[in-house]
Amino acid sequence: MRIPLCLLILSVTPALAEEPSVSLSDWGGVGLLQMPSARMAPDGSMSGGLTALGDLHRHATISAQPLPWLEVTARNSAYPGYFGLSEPGLDLKVRLRAEDGNGPALVVGGRDVTGAGLDLPGKGRFAGEYVALSRRWWDLDLTLGLGWGTLGEAGHFRNPLRGLGGRFRRDRDPSSWPTVRGPKAWFGGERVALFGGAEWQTPLPGLSLKLESSGDRFRAQRQDEPGFDPGSRYSVGLSYRPVPWVDLGAAYEQGRRAMLRLTVRYDPAVDADRGTPPSPTIGPRPSADAALSPDALALVARTHGLPARAVRIEGDTATLWLDPAGTGRRPAAREVGDAARLLADLAPPQVERLRLVTGAAGLDGAAVTLLRRDLEQAARHRGSAEEMWRTALVEPSAGPPPGRGPGRWRPRLDLSTRLVATFDLAELGTPLVQRTHTDVMLRGEPLRGLVLGSGLRINAGDNLALLDTNALPTAQPVRSDLPRYTGRPLSLDHAYAAWLASPLDGVTTRLSAGHIEEMFAGYGGEALYQPLAARWALGLDLNHVWKRRPERPFGLERNDAHDTGHASLYWEAPGAGTTTALRFGRYLGGDWGGTAEVMRRFDGGVALTAHATWTEGPDGGQSRFGGRMDWGLALVVPIAASGWLPVGGTVETAVRTLGRDAGQRLQQPLPLYDLRVPGGFGRLAGTWQRLID
Repeated sequence: MRIPLCLLILSVTPALAEEPSVSLSDWGGVGLLQMPSARMAPDGSMSGGLTALGDLHRHATISAQPLPWLEVTARNSAYPGYFGLSEPGLDLKVRLRAEDGNGPALVVGGRDVTGAGLDLPGKGRFAGEYVALSRRWWDLDLTLGLGWGTLGEAGHFRNPLRGLGGRFRRDRDPSSWPTVRGPKAWFGGERVALFGGAEWQTPLPGLSLKLESSGDRFRAQRQDEPGFDPGSRYSVGLSYRPVPWVDLGAAYEQGRRAMLRLTVRYDPAVDADRGTPPSPTIGPRPSADAALSPDALALVARTHGLPARAVRIEGDTATLWLDPAGTGRRPAAREVGDAARLLADLAPPQVERLRLVTGAAGLDGAAVTLLRRDLEQAARHRGSAEEMWRTALVEPSAGPPPGRGPGRWRPRLDLSTRLVATFDLAELGTPLVQRTHTDVMLRGEPLRGLVLGSGLRINAGDNLALLDTNALPTAQPVRSDLPRYTGRPLSLDHAYAAWLASPLDGVTTRLSAGHIEEMFAGYGGEALYQPLAARWALGLDLNHVWKRRPERPFGLERNDAHDTGHASLYWEAPGAGTTTALRFGRYLGGDWGGTAEVMRRFDGGVALTAHATWTEGPDGGQSRFGGRMDWGLALVVPIAASGWLPVGGTVETAVRTLGRDAGQRLQQPLPLYDLRVPGGFGRLAGTWQRLID
């Protein structure tokens, strides 16, 4: 009767006053204590933390929500076991159904889902899959789940998939390590178990109480230590958020072990800097004598924080080029709207059409033409963004007259910084490998389409020497010799020249040469095709590069050449806030394979990316225990100039594999799609409601 009763409780219509507050589990993702729940973190958020469970487990985790329905957690767990090695793993959770008045939230997920890495005894001891339901009543959130693998060791029932035969009928014994992890083991095993629990949001803001019944019986630990006592299945704990960016946890688990957890969180919906300058006002039209010249109009636009590169006035049309568009604090349409307001306020009286051309690095994206009288009416609260969308003309930037280029293009010189902290949780010999550096970058555009870039890298600190603990020798390493490039306090990161052009509507090209990134130099080209209003794009890049010599700023290893290139397919969600990219081609190690990548963009310029690559392995043989898979998560947050940092730029926090040879792509400083999308049609249409905020 227990199962029908639980399902009946979960099916009862709950009180859904607001979105439930979520807390993190011991394993880094959203959940109870040892067990997951069907809840998801806020869209685009990222968290990282440490968990200690008595003298048993130590987890270092970084978790991200790259999509509203997808949670990804990179984890490395230390435990007393074979060879003193840690247990890296990649955990996923996919939401199949959001909670509503008709039913609970439903997810499917797993721990250590890839099974990547060297096969050793004990490897995969944490691997397991689950299906979970969550339902909320006011401040009480209930979870019920069914677990496989390590999450189903209590063995309450036979595997409901046993009718499929094969692995679904075999015992999933952790000691038979080649068969207990990875896709070939998903939802396998002879027995499964129920797990569940409750989380109560107490009257104290940010404090919740958790009760849990686990399906894990520590079978691998009992095999390692015959006298090991797994304790009770029940645990109780607290989660506390004293401030929005800190999540603390404490618990008494299995009736015998204390747990402590510290996690920091970042939510772009709450923490992103959205401070935007006020929109320009629109007054009476100036007389012909008082109207500003095109150069003066461009200067005034720049004083308002708009990236104005040129202004052209021809007949009844005034055109302003925004370059780079959509990359600042303003949403793309708001940037266009503010530029149009300036033209409406200051352009000569005969101007009736206001044309805004978006782009970046001399590549035009889209041309938006607005009627001046519509903006004047909106300034008097007699119009709306929806009404202006009906009268606006959006066309390719090289469209019919007056689609000619500007008569005078303003050169540009930018100085910026990039602060990067990278963590590798995929190593067997150490739970955490890290690298921190700051890049000071200078980029100039002396002519339209010509980009010159250079960057000085300041290496702040790392423990990359730990990467060599489990390295296997290789004749020509791709990135497994990364520690050679970080030994100097200062190094040249990149120094390149690039020529960008738009030979046809929807087609952009790039030719580049020089020191492209920290480890490789050479030359290459890229082409991208995306019709104006299309949500898809096709790209192709080809490169011939040589390995750089770390002891000489401009030295190359002439006998270590690499040919690499990829064909890419991009698909944008409505509004282009989310892009999924599929890439197929040849990687730096000569290995062939594919990459799936998700790119998210939020207000304030915040970006979150996730990628996974699978290849056949490099030509010289696999040089690391990491296998043929490469993956990573990265959160990029813009920073403005301040008292302690006089030059603006970005802060990047990433978790990725370091020092691998398989699946390595060239780190291009000017990828065409990234240049085009911020000011493209998709972002304009997706943010159009912000046109006249």
